[in-house]
Amino acid sequence: MLSIMFNILWRQKVKTEVNTYTLTVIIIGLFGGMSALFYLGGLTFIRIDTIFNIVIISGVVVFLIHLPFLKKMNRYLVEVIIYCLVGWGLILAGIFLTLNYAIHSHGEVNVYQIETAVAHPEEGTLPPPVTVTLSKQGSEKATVPAGVYDDFGYFLKFEGVDELKYNEKPIAAVITTATGLFGYRIMIHKELR
Repeated sequence: MLSIMFNILWRQKVKTEVNTYTLTVIIIGLFGGMSALFYLGGLTFIRIDTIFNIVIISGVVVFLIHLPFLKKMNRYLVEVIIYCLVGWGLILAGIFLTLNYAIHSHGEVNVYQIETAVAHPEEGTLPPPVTVTLSKQGSEKATVPAGVYDDFGYFLKFEGVDELKYNEKPIAAVITTATGLFGYRIMIHKELR
């Protein structure tokens, strides 16, 4: 069955001909997979090195699956490696983050006291974005302790219509998170009070 599929998809006899299937997978990986990584990776409590490892491991697994068919595919080794890592690696990592974000537990609301708040009028948007620092005292009972946000500082930048309430200094940050399908926490909502 797998052999028939590869015969259909990899018909070219000459290595120098463009394989549209390979090119399509690489383009979908570059644009679709990378878009999912940037957007959903920015809403997930996951480190960049973990995402990078997922891309590499899934690309290597796909390469190992294709290894017995290298001679039959009649493609350059570099082309197959790019196809596996850039194409399938990014697609599978994007699917991983999408499933983690789409299928999650119920939201858990945590309220954190704010130590400092800095407005950024230099960014030119109205109202100006506000970056806060959370107080670590009293956050031990929260499902996500305030110390976790030290690694994910971009979650503490508040901007948009919600910040019209920002008069002098916000008192608390209300952050709603949930646990995704694969155990990585995701940001659902955040606001200042």
